[in-house]
Amino acid sequence: MHKFITSTYDASIYLQQPEQNAGRDDILEVGKLYYGSIKDIARSLIKFNIDTLEIPSGSKIYLNLKSANAEEIPLEYTIYANAVSQSWSMGTGTKFDNITSDGVSWKYRNGVDTWQDNTIGGSAIFAAGTTGSANAEGGTWYTASQSSQSYNYEESDIRMDVTNIINLWRSGSITNNGFIIRHGLNNEADTLDYGVLKFFSKETYTIYEPKLEIVWDDSTFVTGSLLPTTGSAEEGYKVVLTNLKTKYPTDSTVKIRVKCRDLYPLKSFGTTFEYDQSKYLPDGSAYYQLEDYRTGEIIYPFGDYTKLSCDTTSNYFNMSLNTLPINRVYKLKIKIVENGISTIIDDKLTFEII
Repeated sequence: MHKFITSTYDASIYLQQPEQNAGRDDILEVGKLYYGSIKDIARSLIKFNIDTLEIPSGSKIYLNLKSANAEEIPLEYTIYANAVSQSWSMGTGTKFDNITSDGVSWKYRNGVDTWQDNTIGGSAIFAAGTTGSANAEGGTWYTASQSSQSYNYEESDIRMDVTNIINLWRSGSITNNGFIIRHGLNNEADTLDYGVLKFFSKETYTIYEPKLEIVWDDSTFVTGSLLPTTGSAEEGYKVVLTNLKTKYPTDSTVKIRVKCRDLYPLKSFGTTFEYDQSKYLPDGSAYYQLEDYRTGEIIYPFGDYTKLSCDTTSNYFNMSLNTLPINRVYKLKIKIVENGISTIIDDKLTFEII
């Protein structure tokens, strides 16, 4: 099962605009650029409200940022996400058009109070090379609460495992002040140019705002008196979704039935129609995938978290439509793996969220 929640607020902060707020920008930036001998560093802060979020045991949680553009990035690089150690406010400014200082910036966490560098609970908090001083700049964060992901120049979207940080927030070990997204301090301090990664923010008028993705295996398998499929998906049996509707309400969870029947059932003289007899796909052999019909973007990919379940009626899967954009058309595909060979069922299985 996959579930998404969108960000509550976010902002970028810049070394060369130390008191300027950019909370209303539709772009978040992470990078380091040189303008001649002048170095500029960009970091981004993102907050999610997880107070009422239900997270099943054993879940993994990923931070998802969709790239809007990437400029002059290196062949390989690493991005870090840390738990921010102090509260901050988003503000109403933008980098170029609406110049304000009413929210978070490189120097201030809320337009008034400076970032404070100290140590809390034995876990060091660092900021922009100014550790040990009373005032800090560039944000402060817990070094022990950190996630990272390495990328190459062809990869500019971020999907980073932040399960450990989320669990610390949920346990109350540290306060949820959101994430700070950045390059490593050593990279920011060296003389190399790392370019700029640009991501869609919560202010974007697209479907790509920052998200937390919660994934877990919710599959169960009980076959009862059902018989297994025989032959292959290519020529032995037919796979259909029997209860797929054309429209579903937003923020719902739906149960989709997957029925398998023989293409050419043997004739028998009984009281039931042979074409109505459902058979099951073996446990761990079948998966579903959800895509945005217009863009082709994969939302829920084939994998361990989209396995088909089975009960005494047929195979099925539960699918969360939580926070998925409304008034868009989505497409389902089924993958069946038999003897190491994958068959994709792509029968224009579409629906709209309203």
